[in-house]
Amino acid sequence: MAEFDLADKGQTSRQVPSIRPMAWSDMPDLVKEFDRTWRVEEDRDGKVSQLSAEHFILAYLTQTTRARIACMGGRFMGVTLLRECQGPLSFPQAQACLEAVDDTLNSTPLGRKTLASARHWQATEVRLEEETGLTTPPQAELKLFLVSDKARGHGIGRMLWRDTLSHLDRQGVANFYLHTDSSCDVGYYDHQGMTCLAELGGKDYAAFSQRPQADSQVDSLGVDPTFFEGIDDIFIYGGRVREQLERCGRS
Repeated sequence: MAEFDLADKGQTSRQVPSIRPMAWSDMPDLVKEFDRTWRVEEDRDGKVSQLSAEHFILAYLTQTTRARIACMGGRFMGVTLLRECQGPLSFPQAQACLEAVDDTLNSTPLGRKTLASARHWQATEVRLEEETGLTTPPQAELKLFLVSDKARGHGIGRMLWRDTLSHLDRQGVANFYLHTDSSCDVGYYDHQGMTCLAELGGKDYAAFSQRPQADSQVDSLGVDPTFFEGIDDIFIYGGRVREQLERCGRS
C-alpha cells in the first residue's frame, strides 16, 4: 500500500532530512501516521482504529526484508517497507505481535468486523497478484511507502523513493511493484512512468471477490456486505528499477 502526497504547505526548516534503518521503537510513529491516513471512521474512541493500523503495519513487517525511516530533527517523517525475494526478515517478532493484535481485535464486534475487512482486502490483493502473474520472483514489492503530513515540502518522499531504487539496483533487482488505491495520489505513479499492471474498481470489488476459486481465502471470510459500499479502487503498479532511477536523476 502506498500513499504519496508532498504538496508544499509553506513549511520552512534548516534541518536536513536523513534516512536510517527502522528500529522496533519506531512502531508507535508508524502506527500513528498510518492511523491518521487510513482511519477507521466508525471508531469513535480510536482504539479499534489504532489496532487496525497496527494489524496492517505488522502484516507488512512479517514479509519485510528492508525497512527505512526518514527523519528530520529526530522526528519521524516517512517510511518504506520492502519485500525482496531473498534475505532475512527485518523483524521476525512481527508475526507473534500480529497474532496478539488480531486476538485483541477479535474481542469486540467492531474489532471483528474491522479485522475481517482487513483480511478480505489483503486476500483480494494477493488474488489480484496471482491473476497478474506477480507471484514469481525476482520482482520486489514495495509493501509500504508512507510520508508524514509534517514532511510535505521537504522532498522526503523523493528521498525515500530514490533510496529504495538505489538499493534494488545494487541488489541486481530489475523490476518492482506496489499496491495502491484511489485514496492515495495514484497519479504520482503515472507521472513516474510506471505501468498499471492491474486495476479493480470499487464497483467491481464484490463480484471479483465472490468469483469461484479453489482454496480462495477471499470467498471464505464472510465479510459484511456493507464493506463493499464506497470502497476505493485498487491498483498494482510496476516499474523497472533502472528507468525509475534515471527519472529521479532528471527531476
